[in-house]
Amino acid sequence: MQEETMDQMPEIRETAPKSKLNIVLTVVNLVMLAGLIVLYFIVLGPGKGEPANQALIQKSAQGGVTVAYVNSDSIMAHYDLVKSMRNTLETKTVALENELKRKQSSFEKDAAYFQEQVSKQTISEASAQEIYAQLMAEQQKLYELREQYSAELSRQEFELNLVLIDSLNNFLERYNRKMNFDYIFSHSRGGNILSANDSLDITVEVLRQLNSEYKEKASK
Repeated sequence: MQEETMDQMPEIRETAPKSKLNIVLTVVNLVMLAGLIVLYFIVLGPGKGEPANQALIQKSAQGGVTVAYVNSDSIMAHYDLVKSMRNTLETKTVALENELKRKQSSFEKDAAYFQEQVSKQTISEASAQEIYAQLMAEQQKLYELREQYSAELSRQEFELNLVLIDSLNNFLERYNRKMNFDYIFSHSRGGNILSANDSLDITVEVLRQLNSEYKEKASK
């Protein structure tokens, strides 16, 4: 009777979370940031984003509206703050992946040993049922831990997004007090602006000042 019951016991599937956190991999690349930057490089001239007033309409008709743009791809590639955030996320991702690997390896060893004992009929039916239930509970905990880590990294990604957006908007607002552009747009490959005059590109200067300010803050 014991042999029949153990033979009918479902096999423990070694499907605990693997080392790769697929959701997290997109975090490391900060893909979401690029899209958000496009949304937040806003009008920085008169009106602060309010509907164009009569003076602006007249200025546009007379060819007096001043425009510049920033290449957001270059910002993502060369802004030291972005590099620092990417490193932070990569470090956190590796740490969580390693912890999942360790827990998964331990679970798989326990599951393999249990199945070996069942096949050899060296444990009682009652003990087998109890151990099986414990292993199933442990497997569920691993699934939940994977989801927890993914959520934790997504939350950190969102918080870093806000830091980056605030940094860029704050800088551009201060920058434009001197330059007095009516509009500063974001230009990126595959974005809404298909072509732009290179003479309107202020990316190099913006990056220079952004990195200068970042290094100054980081040194304090």
